[in-house]
Amino acid sequence: MPRLNRAGKDIGRVLEWLLNRDVRDGEIGYALNLAKATYSRRKDADDFPHYAELTALGEYFGLSPRVLQIAFGWRGEDELILLNVEEMRQYMEQAGAAVFGIEAVRCYIEERGQGDGRLATAIRTLVEAVDPNPDRIQHAETDT
Repeated sequence: MPRLNRAGKDIGRVLEWLLNRDVRDGEIGYALNLAKATYSRRKDADDFPHYAELTALGEYFGLSPRVLQIAFGWRGEDELILLNVEEMRQYMEQAGAAVFGIEAVRCYIEERGQGDGRLATAIRTLVEAVDPNPDRIQHAETDT
């Protein structure tokens, strides 16, 4: 089974989501410089997509290779702080609500409280929509 991103999507779905269009297997194979039959076998491998393949896909489709590498687990989520605004948009778009499952993001949002203007309020509203009780993890840790 190929690698999936944090939201459970394979690379084809992630590319379609980020590019807002259909991305056929043939196009992904072409971006990886693989024949159709070779790509057809490769896409089911446990290590697909690997680090270099994500770099090639990012460059071919005009996306951040670093975002794809973080999304598919080849780089740590601690590298999210290195992303620029466009890369962060790409990361959040492909991860969807799963981004709020990252403990560091949740802690940052919780530390910000109710202040910091409209953006902080919008993010807090999203967090509460995903998890109506975001403090439950914190309470569970302090209760033990």
